[in-house]
Order: sequence, then structure tokens, then C-alpha cells
Amino acid sequence: MPKILYLSALLLLGACSSPAPAASTATGGGDVATLASAAPTTAKSATSETRPPLRLDTSDEERDRFFTTYDDCLVAHGVKTNPVDQAGPAGPGRRLDQSGEPKSAYVACAGKLPLQPPELDEDINPNFAAQWNDNVKCLRAHGLKVHVTKPGEWTYDSSDTAIPANQTEIEHDCLLEAFGHGS
Repeated sequence: MPKILYLSALLLLGACSSPAPAASTATGGGDVATLASAAPTTAKSATSETRPPLRLDTSDEERDRFFTTYDDCLVAHGVKTNPVDQAGPAGPGRRLDQSGEPKSAYVACAGKLPLQPPELDEDINPNFAAQWNDNVKCLRAHGLKVHVTKPGEWTYDSSDTAIPANQTEIEHDCLLEAFGHGS
């Protein structure tokens, strides 16, 4: 019985594969059957191709929708949520446990984690450090007392720095200006 199953599987495989190209008659070679297969893909490339890309001008609503989809996936795959009344940087709402467990949830949901704009990726943008410095100069020109700590990060000049009410808008506008999308 196992031989019959093996032969059946072999016949099915042969029926599903595409025909092999004919061998060159100039070399005297005959036709050789081969199994055609796609080039292997790495987990990174497959995941990168499916992740939703953010743009510098992505609206807050669109960004929140992408991250909510990602968070929903994590919760569906077993990531715990913390009580809503616990303090968190994002304000009221659901807060996910930050332990990174279960790892399988993060693997399963990797394709839903939004990609940051390519302009903000040091590995892709060769001008990132200079543009980041321009971003911080713009922030300073608009009244934020900040300085660069390293490319991609800034901090306040002192702990008693006054924060303008429109800081989020200033940060957004300066990013657009520094990374080539300003008006």
C-alpha cells in the first residue's frame, strides 16, 4: 500500500509541475525532467513586501488605523493587555503588555507592523543624518529648545524648557521641510 501512495503522489507532482525546457540538440543532450521551483524568499523580504508603508504625510487617523490593526493582531495571538486605567504615553485606551511575549504573536503579526517612511530609515536614506540636523534646526527656529543627541533623536536643552501648545504640528511640519516634502 505505501508504494501505491508514493506513486500516486509522484504522479500528482508531475501533473502539477510545468514542463521542463527542451535540452539543446546542439550539445546532444536529451530531455531531462526537472521540478521548477520559485526562488527562496527570506522572512524579511516577504514581511517587508506585505507591511503597510507609512509616508511622511500620513495622517494621524491613517497611522492610528494601521497600528490598531497591528495591535488587534497581537492581542488575537495572545499578547496581554494592561488595565485601561494604567498610565501610558498614548493617553486613554488599550495598552499592550510590553514584555514581547509571546514571541509567536510578534512573528505572526510582523506583516501588519507599519513600515516607517523610507526617508526616516538611516539604512535607506544616505542623507538621513544631515536631514535630521536640518529637522532640529527647524524645530529650534520655531521655538523648541532642543538639540540632536544622535541622528534620529533629539532632546530638550533643559528639564524646565517650555513646551509650546502646537509642538506636534511644529514637529510634523519640520519633518516635512527637512526631508524634502515641505512647501
